[in-house]
Amino acid sequence: MIPDKYRENLVIPSYFIDNSYRLRPSSFFDIAQQLAVLGATQLGASDFVLHERGLGWILVRNAFHFDRLPRLLEKVQLETWHSGVKGPYYTRDYRVLDEGGETLVRATSAWVLMDIKSRVIVKPEAIMDIYPTEPQCSGRALQSDAPKLLFPREAVKEDAGVHIVRYTDIDYNFHANNAKYPAWAMDCLPEEITTTKTVTDFFINYNREVGLGDEVQLVRAQSPEGTWYVEGLCEGLQSFICKIVLD
Repeated sequence: MIPDKYRENLVIPSYFIDNSYRLRPSSFFDIAQQLAVLGATQLGASDFVLHERGLGWILVRNAFHFDRLPRLLEKVQLETWHSGVKGPYYTRDYRVLDEGGETLVRATSAWVLMDIKSRVIVKPEAIMDIYPTEPQCSGRALQSDAPKLLFPREAVKEDAGVHIVRYTDIDYNFHANNAKYPAWAMDCLPEEITTTKTVTDFFINYNREVGLGDEVQLVRAQSPEGTWYVEGLCEGLQSFICKIVLD
């Protein structure tokens, strides 16, 4: 029988906190990554098992909604569950609840399997013997899957600097870890925005991996309604794009 969800408790640590004593939005990507690792392990497809088959989990899209950012040392419950397979995409959802059971964070993500040597996407059939295609439960954290992002045509792009991928950016797939990109993106925004406003929604597409020593050109733009977009370019090709909504 497939377990319903993976759950664990967390006391929000100080190293995830911003100047407002609340969870730094980009730090939730670290939490979600760990939940995804543990959730896949719960279902029998851990990174260790996949690596024995020459495969790896690759994150391609995230959509996070923050109803309320948890506070420093607040006790929360974390949940994640496999939401099914659509084409090559494995969907995984997340929720963060406070002690009273109120939802603080709702999120969804899309993953694919990659052949580690060829860096080519592999069909879900490669692990159907160990990983279910059906959802763990019927509920969804968000109504819609994480969307494909495009820069608004009317947005004026601005140069936001260059990030060189260093040792502290890479993971065991030997590319920049997915949780690093949101931090790069947030650091691109004006300080008067990041230190005074609250992120309510964060969307990101990972389009091309970048590796150790690569130079990522960062570009930002603000839409007429105030939403921020940040993209990273490597050798002229888009590595990632973010959409960040603040209130």
